[in-house]
Amino acid sequence: MFDIALGIFLFLSPIFFLPKPIGNVNALQFYQFGVLGNSGYNYLQLLFFGAGIITLLIIALLTAKPQREFEDKWAVALFGLFCLSVYFHPIGIKSFGNILLGFLLYYLVIVYTKNYKTLFKFIFSVALLNTIFAILQFFNINLIYSESGVKGLMCISNQLGFYQALSVPICYTLSPYLVIVPLVGLLLSKSILGFLAMLVGMIYLLYPKIKKIRVSLIYIQVLFSVFLLFILKYHNILIQKIQIRGFVWWETLKLSLDKYIVGYGFNKFSVLHGRQVYENPYNIYLQVFYILGIAGVICLAMFLKDKFIYKIDRTIFASCLTLLVIGLGFCFMDFPRLAGTAIVSFGLLTLANDTEHRKVGVPLK
Repeated sequence: MFDIALGIFLFLSPIFFLPKPIGNVNALQFYQFGVLGNSGYNYLQLLFFGAGIITLLIIALLTAKPQREFEDKWAVALFGLFCLSVYFHPIGIKSFGNILLGFLLYYLVIVYTKNYKTLFKFIFSVALLNTIFAILQFFNINLIYSESGVKGLMCISNQLGFYQALSVPICYTLSPYLVIVPLVGLLLSKSILGFLAMLVGMIYLLYPKIKKIRVSLIYIQVLFSVFLLFILKYHNILIQKIQIRGFVWWETLKLSLDKYIVGYGFNKFSVLHGRQVYENPYNIYLQVFYILGIAGVICLAMFLKDKFIYKIDRTIFASCLTLLVIGLGFCFMDFPRLAGTAIVSFGLLTLANDTEHRKVGVPLK
């Protein structure tokens, strides 16, 4: 029962949509976020994110038995640092509920999931719907989002590209032919970072087969060639983004070094570049440094080391590796459409690297 509920959450959390806030949903949005009207689909996503996790908790407690113990000490350490951050920076209490829900989701995935590979089909389903809507939007058929650009069901083009990128290894595992589904959506999103992250993940996934099967090598060469063509076509946009993000990264680093012990907590981030104000550091690792200080960086590094030292399931490993590359240029945890799938993915990676495998010392491959 829990696996089915988790699959439904994975399916709905990226694509849940209401044309505009209506009725009590409107009231919930206003009283929680101080926003009223059509303004932010992200706020509605955040409401669904929280409600979905609470529902998963209830289903787990009522219908499921724990499958394993929770032994992720670095995740607990990270959560502890977030608690301390709220103590040092009380304004962080506004965001603490969402942080708590995120860690709760991670805990539920590890403790209650039975067969995580059945969840791959739900992720493929989202990738398929994203691509269908992206193709329609490419031909100016906007069934949902009427703004310019190809967004699929993800509200923002970058989020479309990032979701499709992390789903490529999963679709390949289901069937190599299914890769065309997320790839089409990824190309239509024009996300260079998403394509680069996908390429890194797929090179890792296919590396053991490259020497044995020429088809895999050709597959990588084709993807790399398409990526180069992508760069050549959009190189002006890429250079502009690198310049802007490089400036924001540098300013974020300087700010973080000023308070490297306790960080700034969840105080509003703001960097001025020309006449433009940037309210996101565009790097999830610098964001952790800014919020939690040096201790947060150390805990995050150990958390990731604990996940990536073992390579039990190459599919989940490749998807999480894709997310790590995306994190270099995008704070995906700030967006509930991506955060739910990202948290579940890292939970599944932890689940794949279970205690028994660690005890017997599975060799790195």
